[in-house]
Amino acid sequence: MLKDRGNMKWTAMMLPEHLEKIREWKQEQFYDKKRDLTDWELEEIEQTIQRAFKLRKLVTLTLWHNHNFHDETGLVTGMDQLKKEMLLDTDIAIKRILFDDVQSAKLLDVDE
Repeated sequence: MLKDRGNMKWTAMMLPEHLEKIREWKQEQFYDKKRDLTDWELEEIEQTIQRAFKLRKLVTLTLWHNHNFHDETGLVTGMDQLKKEMLLDTDIAIKRILFDDVQSAKLLDVDE
């Protein structure tokens, strides 16, 4: 069997820019893909956020940021329709969240 070193033997002949692009390409395999939401899903998310804002209830938002999903929980304290963003008051800080980053929204009941 032939012992092959794979890409190692070719890296000496590659430009640093090429190596950087190859590393980025390999890292992209671990990215989460942003879903394209339907009109129904967008409407449901909007209604949930509006309900949380009016009733002053905690809401959990699933956000897509930097190619990954993460959850944020807090109170919606303000919304700006022109800038398409909202203010979410978490335990740590008040965060500005773009509407386009929201993938899902869920109201939290304190009784749970």
